[in-house]
Amino acid sequence: MSNLVLRLLSAAVLLPLVIATFHFGDWWLRGLALLAAAACFFEYGAVTARGDPLARVLLFLSGMTVTALGIIVDDPVLAILSVQVAFVVLSGLFVLRPGTDLALAFRTLASLVFGIIWIAPGLICICRLRDLGDADNVHALVTAAQLPAAGSCFIMAAMTTTWANDTCAYFAGRFLGKHKMAGLISPKKTWEGFVGGAIGAPLFLLAGRAIAPAVFAPLTTVDIIVLSMPVALLGPVGDLAESLWKRAYDVKDSGNLIPGHGGMLDRIDAVFFVTPWVLGYFVALKPLLH
Repeated sequence: MSNLVLRLLSAAVLLPLVIATFHFGDWWLRGLALLAAAACFFEYGAVTARGDPLARVLLFLSGMTVTALGIIVDDPVLAILSVQVAFVVLSGLFVLRPGTDLALAFRTLASLVFGIIWIAPGLICICRLRDLGDADNVHALVTAAQLPAAGSCFIMAAMTTTWANDTCAYFAGRFLGKHKMAGLISPKKTWEGFVGGAIGAPLFLLAGRAIAPAVFAPLTTVDIIVLSMPVALLGPVGDLAESLWKRAYDVKDSGNLIPGHGGMLDRIDAVFFVTPWVLGYFVALKPLLH
């Protein structure tokens, strides 16, 4: 069975389940986000702290604490303190047990800290986007007629642009790609794929609004264009950042959790870069445009 067929089969099985959690929100989505976080921190630690089980355990516990508090509590002070505690725990590990190569110890510490900054905010933003649709002040973002769709619209906008950008870039690069975008990091990434993703993301959202207005009705054409333009850059940068990490540690995939896709990090790397932008758009920028 070809890798493409395996990718499509995995998507056919998992995608409906993921979309269902977006619809129901609440602890269904929080639970999914925490499971994704657990997989991501496990994969990241297995590669970055290979051969150091204590560092892997502390990364996992610290990262999960930061993610869980960011998802569950509404107090930003607690969320910030959890990040600081994670830094102190990981720093303490390498200060008390530096080994003989101090440069290596610091690089490993920096890489582990980066993992928390990289993984946690994107997953927190997924849940916050869904919560935004149920918030009391959502009336400032949608009309009264659009309120029923607001719950899942914001998160579906983020994920649809991400998936559309990735999928269109994949096929455009596969069939039309000639000019490499970042050959040393990802030899298969091309500028033709980049253009395909940039065109595909807004088209998919426009099509979604036409086909499923019950979900995408709150999105105006301005929303779709303004949302999609940065995603054309953020999605590939997220993908390339993960590829750079894998190249640095000489691994092909972050794991083998999802058949045809590799690990969880391989599947949602672009999400880490896209969802904070989409949340920022709906919270800060969209009110200024209306």
